[in-house]
Amino acid sequence: MQGRKCSVMRRNQLMPLAVTFILLGAVAGAVIYTNNVVKSSEGRVDFEAELVTEEGSRMFRISELRGKITILEFTYIGCSGCEYLHRTGYMQQLYSKYKDKIEIVSIFLYYPYDSLDYIRRYREEFKINWKYMAVYRSGDLIMELKLPALFTHLFLDEDGFERFRKVGNINYVKEMFPYVIELMLEEDYETLKRLSDPIEG
Repeated sequence: MQGRKCSVMRRNQLMPLAVTFILLGAVAGAVIYTNNVVKSSEGRVDFEAELVTEEGSRMFRISELRGKITILEFTYIGCSGCEYLHRTGYMQQLYSKYKDKIEIVSIFLYYPYDSLDYIRRYREEFKINWKYMAVYRSGDLIMELKLPALFTHLFLDEDGFERFRKVGNINYVKEMFPYVIELMLEEDYETLKRLSDPIEG
C-alpha cells in the first residue's frame, strides 16, 4: 500500500511537468503523437484512441459513436476527482440511467511511466461499465481540443459537434450533469452555451 501511495505521489508530481513538456513540444512543431485529431471550425470532434477491453485493446474512432449523445471524460493516473466519481459509483449510476440515450467515454491520457495494464486494472477495479479508451502522449489532442485541464468533460451531440464543456468539478458533475444531459436530449443548445465553459473553435 505504501509503495502504491509513493507511486501515485510520484505520478502526481511528474504529471504537470510532463504536460508542460508535451505542450511546449507541440507549440514548437514537434510530432508528438499522431491520433488523427479533427475539430472542424463548426465544432465537430473526432480522433482515434485505444479502446481498452478485458481481452486487450484496439483502435477506435470517436466518430463510430455518432447517433448518440457522447460525454468525453478526459482523465489521467492520479486524478483524485475522477477516482472519486468512479469509486463512489456516481458515473456508473449516471450511465446506467441514460445508457439507452448517451455514451460515456473516458479518455485516459497516459505517459511513458504508465502502462495499458495499469489502465486495464483501473477499469476492472472501479467496475467501469462504459467505454474506456487510452491515448499515449497526447500533446496534439490537448492542443487541438484546447483542453484547459486534463480533467475535463466534453458533451458531443448525435452528429459529433461539441455543445458543452466543463473543467472537472465534482459537485457540478453530481448536481448538474443530469440537467445538462436533459438539455442535450432536448437540443436546448442556447441554454447549454450559457452554462458551458468557453468552447473555442
